[in-house]
Amino acid sequence: MDSVVDNIVTTYIQTKGNVGLSAGVYYKGKDYFYNYGETKVGNNQLPVSHTIYDIGSITKTFTATLLAIAVEQGKVTLSTPIAKFLPDSVALNKEIKNITLEELANHTSGLPRLPDNFQANVTDTYQPYENYGVNDMFSYLKHCKINNPPGAKYGYSNFGAGLLAVILERIYHKSYQELLRQYITGPAKLTETGFAADNSTTLAQGYNEQDQPVAPWKFLAMQGAGVLKSSAFDLLSYSKLQLLHPNQPLHEALRLTHRVTFDDGTNIIGLGWHYLADFKNVLQHAGGTGGYRSMICIDPDKQLTVVVLTNNATTGDSLGIELIEALKAIND
Repeated sequence: MDSVVDNIVTTYIQTKGNVGLSAGVYYKGKDYFYNYGETKVGNNQLPVSHTIYDIGSITKTFTATLLAIAVEQGKVTLSTPIAKFLPDSVALNKEIKNITLEELANHTSGLPRLPDNFQANVTDTYQPYENYGVNDMFSYLKHCKINNPPGAKYGYSNFGAGLLAVILERIYHKSYQELLRQYITGPAKLTETGFAADNSTTLAQGYNEQDQPVAPWKFLAMQGAGVLKSSAFDLLSYSKLQLLHPNQPLHEALRLTHRVTFDDGTNIIGLGWHYLADFKNVLQHAGGTGGYRSMICIDPDKQLTVVVLTNNATTGDSLGIELIEALKAIND
């Protein structure tokens, strides 16, 4: 197994523009960690399993898990309309009245990837999300027209995931950060997974597609779409929870997030989680921010998981899929 991982990752890390990589594999009941490259160009410092990276859209699986927890607690159902939790002036928009919580989590709401008032709030192209607030979100929803009838068609939506987190805050009367700590990162002991990275001595320096150093992304209202930072150590622990072993934290909520809610033959979605079309039993989610790429893949049938984190904005996410396909092959 080590040689399979090394062959794939060495080719990646030796490609110009790729800086560093931390990977975690859970295979035949054991954890394995692999680290390559540098945490910062020229520092000759190898990453470790506890090095922190921006994980971007993998955050959406955490947001979907919070929704599943709310369902388990009887606070909502997946078919609850989102309008129930929006200000009256926003809920009056007939375009959004039939959108459900499930459709925010599985990207079938008809809402766009980003709203048309998003770009006007960008003052720093390296921090596109830091100024987009809840009032901007509600202002858009008041007058928006959706792309497709809710539930009819898949359309990946950062806005929808961000809105779902805001709705969860309104349901619980707690911040998204508090909800994550109380219901996910606390019970699962994910001590290296959270919001803050600015002062972390273990943060890998990110690099954009022009090889320029960039900071992790900051978020205002759209936290649920991509705010989290984490390590290979924590994400491998999180991936193992997805194998649904009895008596582990979050067991029933995670089971709900895995249940397929939309399948058009190409896009197969649970809540937050996507399934690989070619390997329909493999759950996955990629992440990408200005200077980082990430991937998490889980095969519950083979009890196999793969996590890949990189501090450069190239192809680290596709590398995760390549790894799990290769490891599945040697496991067969």
